Amino acid sequence: MPRWKLLQYVSGNGRRSIEDWQKKLPLGKARADFDTFLKLMAKSQKWEPPDIKALQGARYKGLTELRWKSGGVPYRILGYQTGLMEYLMLVGCTHDKKKYKPPDALETARRRRDEINKGKASTCEFKLTTN
Repeated sequence: MPRWKLLQYVSGNGRRSIEDWQKKLPLGKARADFDTFLKLMAKSQKWEPPDIKALQGARYKGLTELRWKSGGVPYRILGYQTGLMEYLMLVGCTHDKKKYKPPDALETARRRRDEINKGKASTCEFKLTTN
């Protein structure tokens, strides 16, 4: 059974966006739920709401958010599909009461997509943790 390949944004100086964000998640349940959610998504044949949702607005056309909750906190990874069963993760954040944290998460995702398209940044595979 094919699996989704998960990629992440890598800045010009080599910072890996999703690995960096993952390290900042609270220890315990939040990190475990992050790992479990991505493992389940990687195994799913088709991604559908509520796990994924298109971002609104012309500036964000083509961008989506992966969605899950942990301890009542709505977590998001903003990114886009780059190929058949391939998804590029640009930025991790939370989303509560119509506000993203960090507040510039949408613009960061848009800017990072542009940087990749212009060759100013790159991507690498995001390795899922194994038990």
